[in-house]
Amino acid sequence: MLAPITVLHVEDDSQFAALTRRGLEREAASITVETVADANAAFDRIAADRPDCVVSDYQMPGRNGIEFLTDLRAEYPNLPFILYTSKGSEAVASDAISAGVTDYIQKDATTEQYELLVRRIEQAVARRRAERDYREIFEKVPAGLVVHDPETGAIVDANRHFCERLGYDREEVIGMTVGDFSAGEPPYEAATGRNKIQEAADGEPQRFTWRDQTSDGETFPVEVVLERTTIGGQERVLAFVRDLSGDEPDVTEAP
Repeated sequence: MLAPITVLHVEDDSQFAALTRRGLEREAASITVETVADANAAFDRIAADRPDCVVSDYQMPGRNGIEFLTDLRAEYPNLPFILYTSKGSEAVASDAISAGVTDYIQKDATTEQYELLVRRIEQAVARRRAERDYREIFEKVPAGLVVHDPETGAIVDANRHFCERLGYDREEVIGMTVGDFSAGEPPYEAATGRNKIQEAADGEPQRFTWRDQTSDGETFPVEVVLERTTIGGQERVLAFVRDLSGDEPDVTEAP
């Protein structure tokens, strides 16, 4: 059984809004629909109720659907947003995609249309919930996790553990390459690390020891495992980085 889904429908035509609400709730018992007439009311409802998905018309008083979406993305970048409108054109579709729309459906008060809209809502919400679960796991792993672009080797994501160990903010780490946080002396050089990322991207998992370097110049040993994976529909290389500094013997000179 699907978990409950709350949908906020932004529609100034009260008759069409009522039809849509009945149609969606009839097609899916898991869906509950709330309706507001414009973008301003939608922002108030989103802040108060945190719906799972927004379904919005294009032509509305005040801000149109694209303007609403643009403003919404500034505050809620990951909230599923489906543009459901009779204003169908390539220009509107292009603007919606540029603004970060999740899906785009033309209005049609038929049973088949409600079935389609239900499927798109369920798919969008399922993806968002999976992404949220992934992020929670990603951050809770007690080791460094780093996601690389397989073509450039650049970091596209990293968890808190990795960033804190190296002494960087996440924003600083994004875009770095392996050479930016490696010890630098052979064999811990940028070219070697980049080759290992490429081999993993080609389907050959890698496991090796390395020396990372923090923002203040400290170097320390790590074990790295590289695997090719798909995240958010894109090919990536995932690095699991385990700090080995606690495993090194404490060598001191006798007095």
